[in-house]
Amino acid sequence: MIYIFSSRKAAALGLSERCTWAEIVKVAKNQLTVKNLKALTGQKKQTGDEVYLDVSGFTPAELKKALSALKKFCAPDFWGIIDPMGTVKDPASLFFEGACDYIGQAVAAKGLNKKLFEAALSWSLASKAQGNHPSDFSSDKKRKGVALPAGKFGGWKSLRVGTTAPFFFLFVSLSGKSNLRSQVGEIGFNTIKKRLRDTLLQGLHEADALLWMENENNFIFLVPPTAVNGRMAVEASLKIILNSRLVSIEKLSLSIPIDFTFALHYGKTVFRAPGKTGAVVSESLNYIFHLGTKKAEIGRLTVSDDVSEDAFPEGLANLFIPAGDFEGIPVRHSKRFVYKP
Repeated sequence: MIYIFSSRKAAALGLSERCTWAEIVKVAKNQLTVKNLKALTGQKKQTGDEVYLDVSGFTPAELKKALSALKKFCAPDFWGIIDPMGTVKDPASLFFEGACDYIGQAVAAKGLNKKLFEAALSWSLASKAQGNHPSDFSSDKKRKGVALPAGKFGGWKSLRVGTTAPFFFLFVSLSGKSNLRSQVGEIGFNTIKKRLRDTLLQGLHEADALLWMENENNFIFLVPPTAVNGRMAVEASLKIILNSRLVSIEKLSLSIPIDFTFALHYGKTVFRAPGKTGAVVSESLNYIFHLGTKKAEIGRLTVSDDVSEDAFPEGLANLFIPAGDFEGIPVRHSKRFVYKP
């Protein structure tokens, strides 16, 4: 059974002129039921049921309260979000709350059918079958990653130039379906590059990432070598990938879709100030650049096995799958996020 919990107002409004709640129930016949949000606390969930929350008309406070009730009701099983009005500003945040599906405005406007719900449930069950702990996705070799310090980073200004120290190395590249430079021109491309730089710095702010190097197409950030900074970097990277369509339109002012390629490695290097890194020679620096340009894939975060389990946010490890070895180190790709028109 598919349950959709909705406020009375949202249920009355329907999804759109082309797809009202009444039409959905009719199409799904006896396999879908729409219930008032108040019934969420009294309804008993059966194994195998799909539960969705219609967030139309919710204030941030109401959404927070509803999500809390929904997670308690569904845990650890499937639940998803239906956002027919496009009111959620950061859809990626819902997946970090534990959502298995998000049906946005564009998909909802075209109408919902049984196949759509079945596909989401199938993906969720496949993910669960693969396990939910980082070690489940490692190779048979013992992981190289060591336990990370839980304390705070002393700040970039505290690092002495010329000192060799451990860091997370984060590679980021922007990919489009066409050559951006030829499409927007030199001046336009430089403007987009600046907007992209600002967007990445903003997105990675909580990870305290330092933009260390950049060239025509790629960025390399240093992230402090603590557990909390590693988790923030992984989470921020996945959010940027999930929100790539919004980044393209709202942040970069592009009318064409773009995608990101991310790669993460843990190692050591001699520290130099940004802009003065030309003389840096580091095995870890070479590895992250090769990992990002030769092994990492568009629309994914690729992580080397030198990254400790401590760097994976709780509940997100099941998003990563084995991707073989690269230059002698096992690596994993994050699963692809599919954008339905």
